[in-house]
Amino acid sequence: MSWVARKANIQGDIWPGLPKRFQTFLFFKIRKPDEFKTRLKSFVEAGGITTAQDACNMKNKILEEKTRAKKLGVPAKIQPLPGVNIAFASTGLAALGKFTFNEATVKRDRELSKIFKKNQLRGGLFGKGMYDDLVGEGWDEPIELREQFKPSGGKRLIDGVLMVTASRADDLRYQVLRVKEHFLKEAGSDDPDTVRLSNDPVLEFPLISHGRARPEKGKEHFGFEDGISQPLIEGLDEVAPKDKEPKAVKSGLIFAKHDGDDMNQPEWAEDGSFLVIRELQQLVPEFEKWLEDNKHNAPFPESSDDPKEKLAAYLMGRWRNGTPVDENPHDDKDESLFRSNNFDFHPTNKHDKCPFAAHIRKMRPRGDLDHDHAVIIRRGISYGGEVTPEEKAAQKSDDENARGLMFVCYQSDIRNGFNFLTTRWASNHHFPDRKSNFVGEHGPGIDAIVGQRLAHHPPRSIGLPDGKEVTEARIGLDRWVIPRGGEYFFTPSIKALKGYLTGPPDYPPALAGP
Repeated sequence: MSWVARKANIQGDIWPGLPKRFQTFLFFKIRKPDEFKTRLKSFVEAGGITTAQDACNMKNKILEEKTRAKKLGVPAKIQPLPGVNIAFASTGLAALGKFTFNEATVKRDRELSKIFKKNQLRGGLFGKGMYDDLVGEGWDEPIELREQFKPSGGKRLIDGVLMVTASRADDLRYQVLRVKEHFLKEAGSDDPDTVRLSNDPVLEFPLISHGRARPEKGKEHFGFEDGISQPLIEGLDEVAPKDKEPKAVKSGLIFAKHDGDDMNQPEWAEDGSFLVIRELQQLVPEFEKWLEDNKHNAPFPESSDDPKEKLAAYLMGRWRNGTPVDENPHDDKDESLFRSNNFDFHPTNKHDKCPFAAHIRKMRPRGDLDHDHAVIIRRGISYGGEVTPEEKAAQKSDDENARGLMFVCYQSDIRNGFNFLTTRWASNHHFPDRKSNFVGEHGPGIDAIVGQRLAHHPPRSIGLPDGKEVTEARIGLDRWVIPRGGEYFFTPSIKALKGYLTGPPDYPPALAGP
């Protein structure tokens, strides 16, 4: 299939990403599978799902408006450009009769066994779901998770998610209303002006979450530029990597059944991608207090005009305006380095500039490894209000005014993508590997931003540059990001939504469901 055809088949948030200043996550539970399929098929056939080609056209319109405004010397007008994508948890596919949790029973039936081999979506973590994966492995604390992300009576509450995006709040509200009406209306109630909502709908929404860009556009709540250093995809991204930038990756690291995907997925999964959504609460006042209290521990604080900001930069690997510490460990004043991606951490046997355990080095080791084998595309958005004057004064977050990041990412393999990055790299004190000779026996340390610690793990800490051949500087860390739960999904292609997924079930309900 040509890339032109693929762009019309791929959902747009995977690539190139849906334009979003506002986003609503409609987490749904399927109540009536057959009727849901009918409504989903009509929604897709009417152009209700925003494709990659649609998203490219949106971005072109935004660029055209910015160019026009620049020529006239006026502010660019915000374009409405609403978008909708859909993804399914393993329980959602099972509700449609397209996934089975009863493999042993199915494999004993000759005909069902053939269907299983042909159509079952591969990926053990997808089948388990995030709760069983990360609570079962011990990383997440159940008491900290939203109730909707925890099983009730042994059953998961979320079958899928409809993601609605827009650049203007009014456009988002209108689009969310139209999506809800389509799936919740009474049968035969098709006039948008007189639509009647059903008392017995085909699905329900156990959780609705909202995200919005912060007033400091492009920055997450800790104040750092976000969305930098996305992987370039061969065949899709036309921009070539510069000098020290990471090489473009095979599309199979993001899309199912593309070159580079070793999962041997069924034919219907082609052009789809596994989606991870994870709510991460950020304790901003506590983070700022810790930086203030520990700024004397920043690398070479006496040579810095602002040691607090320097310490923040060394934890992240970038200054808050996006300047890489590897390119300028002293300050963030060079505008040419804002959001720069032209670095590789060489020489990798030292961390004179960027700490081995800085967040961006943990998540994308560059020169520390020979190649990218754990790659994700991030599409997250902030949620919650700004820090209030009362919170600043108390230096403590108000539980009634929670804020954070709706972390969203895509990959062709959750185990080798999100899970690997989170558990094997971010939370591993000894990654990057083979650094003990340069940073001491305790290793580089944990990712200060997203690293998680089990009770039997060493205390949270990070090694920092101190000018010595084997660096001795190490600082204990607090916890400023609290996982509130999430789920694993699969974002199918347009072709799959119109055909296989809305067609007859592969398994009867008794054999499909958990």
